[in-house]
Amino acid sequence: MTRRVLVLEDDDSLRFVISKALSRAGFEVRATASPDTAIDRMARREADALVADVLLGRENFLDRLDELARLRPDAPVVVMSAQTTASTALGATRHGAYQYLPKPFNLDELVEILDRALKPSGPRASARDEDMAGLVGRAPAMQDAFQALARLARTSVPVLITGPEGAGRAAAARWVHRQSGPSAPLVEAGPDRARRDGPQLLEEASGGVLLLRRAERWPREVQDWVLEALESPSASTPRLIATAAPDVRDHLPLALIERLAVGYVNLPSVRARGDDRARLFAWFLEQGGQGGWTLSPAGAAFVNAQAWEGEVLQIERTAARLRAQGVPGEVGPDEIARAMAGPTPPDAREALEDAAVRRLAQAWAAGSDEALRDVLETAERAALTAALEAAGGVRQDAAQRLGMNRNTLARRMAALGLDTDTAS
Repeated sequence: MTRRVLVLEDDDSLRFVISKALSRAGFEVRATASPDTAIDRMARREADALVADVLLGRENFLDRLDELARLRPDAPVVVMSAQTTASTALGATRHGAYQYLPKPFNLDELVEILDRALKPSGPRASARDEDMAGLVGRAPAMQDAFQALARLARTSVPVLITGPEGAGRAAAARWVHRQSGPSAPLVEAGPDRARRDGPQLLEEASGGVLLLRRAERWPREVQDWVLEALESPSASTPRLIATAAPDVRDHLPLALIERLAVGYVNLPSVRARGDDRARLFAWFLEQGGQGGWTLSPAGAAFVNAQAWEGEVLQIERTAARLRAQGVPGEVGPDEIARAMAGPTPPDAREALEDAAVRRLAQAWAAGSDEALRDVLETAERAALTAALEAAGGVRQDAAQRLGMNRNTLARRMAALGLDTDTAS
């Protein structure tokens, strides 16, 4: 059977490469750089499937997908784009695209997608386009998350969204809720409110979505009523969406996990997203609405090198702090480092010095003459204990770390009450 594919791409070299790869795979290929020509050819049934870029000059082809769907509801459309926001993937499926492919992609993957799409039983997916509040990226794990959210938006099944704190779990859940309709209520509750209000939350969210956050912290009574609601739903039971840490299986019964995770999405940590860290930072810089902010190559490298323990939320707050306190223009490592600075605890040396000062001041105020000896002995006892622990209890190695011989170590241990059966 002849399988005819039309390629819509305004980059001449990429259009040629895609066309040649599809031809070698056995497809009959035609190509164009014009959206109007593509729509016309599809309407005249000159192709069975369309592979289309999103940005074509000044035109966003996602805006034409509804038109194409009316003319050729039977024709699968594969959308490809170098844009890195979740809204691109979700917008593509909202308008009926069969699949979204972020550039760059593997040509073999495109061939496999078209093979599936042109089978009579090929699945279709759709979702609505919305701003995803920072869910941006090209990392494969993020693209998987985007597509999972798009498909789940068409359903009413319970959903479990996992990921590190600050990774955007609640933002993803709220997007899924918006697909229920503009009038559908959304009720949110953390562990404390879920315990306090209990099943009353189900009535409050009736006809909409109940978002229950931090499932790994649910007390037993919350676990019980949520499981009961999932096992015996009624016509008024709202859709349940839960967010949780990746280790949620260690905190909830398996029966509850399995019922919650009928739909499942995992948001990876930013440390697993490579260059997406800089893309996220640049995206948040652009969201300030003032314009004039760009991320220099050195700034991007600096952002990508950071651990970002606070996940996406920390990146967002750092970009916001920079916009609030910085000067628009190209942002480099120094500006970002200053924006990252905030209230921090004292380092170990400062904390130790502060503790010694407080101890001596209190002792002398009480009239003690032994304060200095007590502080020095406490510090020495801590040093000996730490050295022994680091040496695995071997005294010879511990003595070497402390700059003394084994006999001196033994005498000091005895004097400080540390002479135990530690290995020699």
